[in-house]
Amino acid sequence: MIKVSVFTATRAEYGLLYWLLKELDQDSRFDMQLVVTGTHLSHEHGYTVDHIVADGFVPTEQISCLISSDTAQAITKSNSLISLQLADYFAREKPEYFIVLGDRSELLSACMAAVIAKVKIVHLHGGEITEGAIDEYIRHAITKLADLHFTSTDEHRKRVVQMGELGSSVINIGALGIESIFRHKKLSISELEKELSFNLDGNYFVVAYHPETQKNGDNIQELLSALERYPDTKKVFIYPNADAMSRNIIDAITEFSVKFPQQVLLVKSLKHSIYLSLVENSNLFVGNSSSGVIEVPYLKTPTINVGDRQLGRPMPSSVINVDMDVKKISEGIGVALSREFKQEAFKASNIYGEKMASKVIAKALAESSEKNSLIKRFNDLEFSL
Repeated sequence: MIKVSVFTATRAEYGLLYWLLKELDQDSRFDMQLVVTGTHLSHEHGYTVDHIVADGFVPTEQISCLISSDTAQAITKSNSLISLQLADYFAREKPEYFIVLGDRSELLSACMAAVIAKVKIVHLHGGEITEGAIDEYIRHAITKLADLHFTSTDEHRKRVVQMGELGSSVINIGALGIESIFRHKKLSISELEKELSFNLDGNYFVVAYHPETQKNGDNIQELLSALERYPDTKKVFIYPNADAMSRNIIDAITEFSVKFPQQVLLVKSLKHSIYLSLVENSNLFVGNSSSGVIEVPYLKTPTINVGDRQLGRPMPSSVINVDMDVKKISEGIGVALSREFKQEAFKASNIYGEKMASKVIAKALAESSEKNSLIKRFNDLEFSL
């Protein structure tokens, strides 16, 4: 059997990985192991390891690492704890593959441990650009550490090849989260209200804003002031990632929820099926999450993308980009809610694919395992200076 280790540190990442985990777990060719860390083991962020267990997965390794602070020092120290424990895990279990998704800082620490242990890294969602976050550096660094790559668009595939990766090792499968959209259980508004213990009135925004980690500070008061202009619309705020400056955002949205208790729901985490249904039934998605650019357009919900965090990503026509400015955000919301925009925004084909990615990944892993090569070669491309 092919021993495959999958790494997850956040609720959003796990939601994207869910169907791949199911595929690997049910495929007799694989011995699937799950490494759980980060916010999954943090009560402050919802202790979402319980969701993982409820889904029927038994974590092979749990790494408690989060230091109760969002400073650069604390995040670096937290990540070092991941490397420390993974060193023992890799020595004990000796997986052939280590699957990671995305670009968060903890992945770099995890991948360094895998490289030293001679475990082949499989990277999902490489080649992307997000100029407003330090994730930009980390994503490309992981690309150079990884042996096998699965990208979300042909543009991203070309970029990974441009970085010296062999074309045969880079496969465009579309965005992993799209499979979840086609396969998720759809909940009605009444079912959502029961799950959330909150009256949505069939008229609400979903708000997910994360720190722009390339900046030295992040103030979302302009966004909150713009949302105040819609007093008859409920707002469901989802906690930010555990990044630098995240506590400032948590404090701001908590204060906002206290100020408008009947209009605002603040949630630490959501099961992915509930999250997708919540967005699908909403009037609008507001914030700066990659989900607003990649998955939300497939749910036929307009997106207001605030600020520079996602700068560089291909944007579907249903995404409206605005600065962190109350007037521009308000104008963007007005456009997004108009009948004319909704009629036109979803006519273009979606740019992040429609494949059932999990089966494609499983097939590629099995074929790569048969070749059994640990040699990573640099693919020089011809160019002129």
